[in-house]
Amino acid sequence: MQVSATRCGRRAQAVARPERARRLPMRRAPRHNAIQAVTVTLVAMLMTIPSIRAAEEVFNYDESEVRRYTLPDPLAGPDGAPAAAPEAWRTIARPHQRALVEANVYGRGLPAVPVHVVGDVERADVTLAGDVAATRLQARLRLGAAEDAPTTDVLLYLPRGARAVACFLCLNFRGNQAQHPDPGIRLASGWIPDDPKAGIADNRSTEASRGGTAQRWPVETMLGRGFGMATAYSGDTFPDRRDGRAASALASLGRPVAGDIPADEPGAIATWAWQLSRILDWLVTLPEIDETKVAVVGHSRLGKAALFAGALDERFAMVVSNESGCGGAALSRRNYGESVKRITSVFPHWFCPAFATFAGRETELPCDQHTLLALVAPRPLYVASAVDDRWADPRGEFLAAVAAEPAWKLFGRRGLGTAEWPAPDAPVGDTIGYHVRSGPHELLAYDWERFADHADRHLRGRAAPEPDGYPAFAPVQHPLPVPPPSGAIVLVGPDAATTAGAAFTSMAGGPIDWRGEHDTLVVAPSKQHANHIVSKALFRDADIHAEFMVSPEAKGNSGLYLHGHYEMQIYDSCGVAPVTDQDEGSLYRFAKPIVNAALPAGEWQVYDIRFTAPRRDPSGAIVRPGRVTAWLNGRMVQNGLTFTEPRSPYTPYKHGVTEHLRAIERRLVATGEGPLFLQDHGSPTRYRNVWIKPLGR
Repeated sequence: MQVSATRCGRRAQAVARPERARRLPMRRAPRHNAIQAVTVTLVAMLMTIPSIRAAEEVFNYDESEVRRYTLPDPLAGPDGAPAAAPEAWRTIARPHQRALVEANVYGRGLPAVPVHVVGDVERADVTLAGDVAATRLQARLRLGAAEDAPTTDVLLYLPRGARAVACFLCLNFRGNQAQHPDPGIRLASGWIPDDPKAGIADNRSTEASRGGTAQRWPVETMLGRGFGMATAYSGDTFPDRRDGRAASALASLGRPVAGDIPADEPGAIATWAWQLSRILDWLVTLPEIDETKVAVVGHSRLGKAALFAGALDERFAMVVSNESGCGGAALSRRNYGESVKRITSVFPHWFCPAFATFAGRETELPCDQHTLLALVAPRPLYVASAVDDRWADPRGEFLAAVAAEPAWKLFGRRGLGTAEWPAPDAPVGDTIGYHVRSGPHELLAYDWERFADHADRHLRGRAAPEPDGYPAFAPVQHPLPVPPPSGAIVLVGPDAATTAGAAFTSMAGGPIDWRGEHDTLVVAPSKQHANHIVSKALFRDADIHAEFMVSPEAKGNSGLYLHGHYEMQIYDSCGVAPVTDQDEGSLYRFAKPIVNAALPAGEWQVYDIRFTAPRRDPSGAIVRPGRVTAWLNGRMVQNGLTFTEPRSPYTPYKHGVTEHLRAIERRLVATGEGPLFLQDHGSPTRYRNVWIKPLGR
């Protein structure tokens, strides 16, 4: 089995391709753009003939071109009369609306089967990044009584010592090991879509795949808020490929897997929804889980599955869709972004065959996706979108949530409570929650924090923590150099010598002696490794961007000293395995990087860091830990890592200290504001395009 290697020839994990990367050109392209048509055609040539036909379709991204439509009444019963009371909804309208969704979109819901643990449940107490104390459970579940019934491997993290906690359950795309870098997680053993750059070789997981999608599963943050986190690989029950039906769980349930498939026969989404319910069967037997507080979550195609699971299985206490788009939370009648024609041509195995017959005639569907959302009522629902994910029609997802609100009103509850699409990163709603996050099609910590806020209010009956009010952190790292955003303080600009000379001081407070070469600033190494430079700009919390190139000399050792206390390491770590908390991407002495994203010496690299400083009381004691999230070369290397007092013995305030630095540290303790240091550690590391954007001002 081959493992991906970087250009430096050592084993490493390269930049992962997101599941929907091939769609991005279509999201970004304007209507009737010739480049879009070429891009779509080239991608579709890799597909089969139906996909090529789908690629000829023109995708609309202009709101003024969205056709007029009328939505079916989500409260209507078989005779068309709307339910006027909860009992009529439960006994008449809801069963009717569910039948419409099953018959026309996803196929009939699959039956429950006995669930058994194969072997023993593996329990282990582990300490995760940020010194988070957790208990890790891993269990293989057999879904059915027969010996050849399908199995699924479930990974569950709990706050150590917890009892009866609320828990989030989601499926994943590449196996449990890709969700977190914990080396104790079992490698997925089944078929996975091939992606050598993500450590998936010959359709099998490898050690290089560990933590590859960890940005989507911020375990430490959620455990810190008191939630359990459970996941399983979707391919355990239906491999995500056109011919996946034959290898799916459907045969074990007596469903046809070949030949003429009936129009209402379930596909992958219905099977994944069934998998989620079978995992729930096991979760509710655990004393550590509150069986009344399990929320189901899904991203993208797995968001469609989460919605269908929540609609069919009312044991799910809360339902969350993240950017599920066409065939998920977005209205099919809106001709915006992905269409029914395109999705059923490229992914015919996801839905029941009947759904494809509505391609080009979506207005004739007897239901729409607001119907699916309404089936969650009166339980809490959360729908999340992303600004740059036009392919998923963010406004269409919001409008579906608006149109579903009457189902909650039947129970005397507010749904969204607004019909006005909110600004980015400004959540709205009540029992139905919604936000449109700035950034691309992805599932990030910002999204999870909002889901947790919703669960706090509606499952745990408590006020959610006060949010910091900062925008979502979804940095752009390609192509380089990345232009500074509005409001940024540029420390190293196009004329490096001039901008850096004005923006930094030496350790003693005087001029710096680092060399400027056009747009590049070069470290001037000292024998004492203490010729750091100190920004004049001070900040408390900030987004920090730095482009750099390591040298083979002295292992390229340098770093970004945040407030002079916490070092994001710069080091020639390309291909190093296993990585440590001294390698590039680490917060030195606190946590190793989630993945090794370092590039070879001599290539430009980029850090983007969201730094939230620790909060201190008047005596200087930390009363709230700091937090850091960092992206390196397009991959997340720290995900909301918490930290307290500095651990490095080499901080500038201890090593090479001057009166100038003592004054800076006194102000730091008093105000919480400090500088950015660029570190000298004996190597002529090169910097360019360095800027800080203070937060909270």
